Amino acid sequence: MSISTQGGGSRRPSAKKAVAGAKPKVSADTAADTAADAVADDDEAPAKPNLSKSDQPKVTDQPKTTTVAKKAGTTRPAKKAGARPGARAGGSGRRAIQPVRVSQGRNWGPIMLFGVVIVVAVGIVGFAGWQVYQKDLTVAQRVGKIDGAVNWRKKDPSLVKGQQHAWGPLTYAQNPPVGGKHNPNWQECMGTVYDAPIAKEHAVHSMEHGAVWVAYNPAKLSKDQVAKLAAKVKKNPDHILMSPYEGLDKAVSVQAWGFQLKVDNPADSRIDDFIKVTRKNAAVEAGGTCDGGITETGTTPHDLGKDQPQQPAGGQPGG
Repeated sequence: MSISTQGGGSRRPSAKKAVAGAKPKVSADTAADTAADAVADDDEAPAKPNLSKSDQPKVTDQPKTTTVAKKAGTTRPAKKAGARPGARAGGSGRRAIQPVRVSQGRNWGPIMLFGVVIVVAVGIVGFAGWQVYQKDLTVAQRVGKIDGAVNWRKKDPSLVKGQQHAWGPLTYAQNPPVGGKHNPNWQECMGTVYDAPIAKEHAVHSMEHGAVWVAYNPAKLSKDQVAKLAAKVKKNPDHILMSPYEGLDKAVSVQAWGFQLKVDNPADSRIDDFIKVTRKNAAVEAGGTCDGGITETGTTPHDLGKDQPQQPAGGQPGG
């Protein structure tokens, strides 16, 4: 490389021509001259005035917009920071208020009423079915459902043969008797409560007509218990009678035509069950009456009409 002395000054060595496609090489001297020129330019630039904070221009709060995308010559403003998603363009930027759905509780009134109606209907149907079932049962079957009740008909069918009339005192296998031969005169049995023993021969005839005979042992019951038992008999006086019975093995013995129940407690509910099942239902004579019978007490039968067997006093012929 030659150095020219023209112009009275030294010249920088000429750089070699750049080869196509190669990066130009910058010497250290050239980089230093470039940095010095930049410093000189900064010194010649006018200095910025030192303004106080109050003299500085105020910046308006206008939102900056930036071009997001160009489409058909238009620009869309960028979304504001904090803007809610889903806001409609050109709107206030707020999401439309959705109506609040208030969850209403169930109306339990009609539901409960419907439930009660269903229960009542089922009860009525069930009760009707039970009544039909009970009517289909025989008296013996219903008595058999009462705990302690005895069906003497099954043990001795001859006990319940009708119109077995006989005069004078009679002997019975059961005590009190439940059927068999009996006096032609029946005992009054319209809820009648006797305060003294009666002749069993008359009571058996009453049972043949469908009456229930309530006998009790006065030695086993108090006066108050006797009164409560009598109230039970008088409450429904149709085809029922009550009298004391000396030497009874239980406190109370209830008998109908061919059936019997003995209990120790006069308040036993089985007494009511027995009366309900057997009253009139156990009658061997259809339409047997309890009116016009013997009202006298005493264990000796009253053979009224013995001389006129076809017209017994207080009774029906052959009844």
